[in-house]
Amino acid sequence: MSQKKVMLVYSLKNTFVLKDSLLLKQMGYEVLLIQSAPHSDVVRFFWNRIRELILGFYYIIKSEVVYSWFNDYHSTAAIFWANCFNKRSVIIVGGYDAVSSKKLDYGIFLKNNLRQSLARWNYKNASEIWVVHKSLSEGCTSATNQDKTESGILNFMPDLKTPIREVPTAYDDTFWQREGNKTSNSILTVANIADKRTYERKGIPLFVKLAEALPNYNFTIAGIQTKPKDFESLPKNIRLLGTLDREGLKKENSRHQFYFQGSQIEGLPNVLCEAMLCECIPLGNSVFGIPDAIGATGHIFEGAKALASVIEFVERIKNTTELGEKARERIKNHYPIRRRAEAFEKSLNLTEDEN
Repeated sequence: MSQKKVMLVYSLKNTFVLKDSLLLKQMGYEVLLIQSAPHSDVVRFFWNRIRELILGFYYIIKSEVVYSWFNDYHSTAAIFWANCFNKRSVIIVGGYDAVSSKKLDYGIFLKNNLRQSLARWNYKNASEIWVVHKSLSEGCTSATNQDKTESGILNFMPDLKTPIREVPTAYDDTFWQREGNKTSNSILTVANIADKRTYERKGIPLFVKLAEALPNYNFTIAGIQTKPKDFESLPKNIRLLGTLDREGLKKENSRHQFYFQGSQIEGLPNVLCEAMLCECIPLGNSVFGIPDAIGATGHIFEGAKALASVIEFVERIKNTTELGEKARERIKNHYPIRRRAEAFEKSLNLTEDEN
């Protein structure tokens, strides 16, 4: 009997894409991958669309289900072919595809253009939509209050009939665990920073202000790809690291006492959850999935205006280890791989029932 197949389409080879691909393989499925990296030049943009149509047609005939990580140009051909061949399709929503931020010039719903029109078509014609956190379907009031960020698929498309499910990303607690001792008075943040917009969206300016306010603490920013101009005036207690592999990231998580997630827009941050599994005490902005990840194991603050509360919390509990241990248990219990595997299994079983 031949191995069953699924199609997975995506734009960037992010950690969560690789994890889902591996999970599906571990579940016994062959994963047919279509990657379409974003390009601004016309030739490569249209070549991606042609390639998606050709590969999508070839793969859909073999596949049980189509999964698309994020809703964008790369999703359309796969969903189109899935409808043509009466196959199920699932859009996995991570953040960008459910927001509109004028301040950051960010989000699929920001501009009324072809890109948004295709995204709306994709949402209407998919069999199912998965959001990594419920705020991506219902909206996040805190993000609106802080930066006037509009969010929530159902707020942009109130008449949408496609079923929406909250399916969080999952984390391997056997790999993500502390190794060695923590360094006192150390605070880490991780973000793949390639431009000024990402620098701001990930809350790095607030991280810099925190470092200035706590000169006796050591701060680390990991994931620097391009240094925005802001880095010229960084305080001396901030260390910069490039993009880290899993082992390197685990090492940094293991040795840092606190982890800072100051994002203005986020779904359910992988790096936050991985740091918590390594017993970092979390400090997080109160937007989207960040508060649910942290719970009562760290400090949740209300944007840049709440910097003083972060400083007070860090100074007050800097000599305790209990919260780091609780942080690990929270992620381990709330976001196990088993939970995501069950969601995949259910969507695949629905396909078998229909057949």
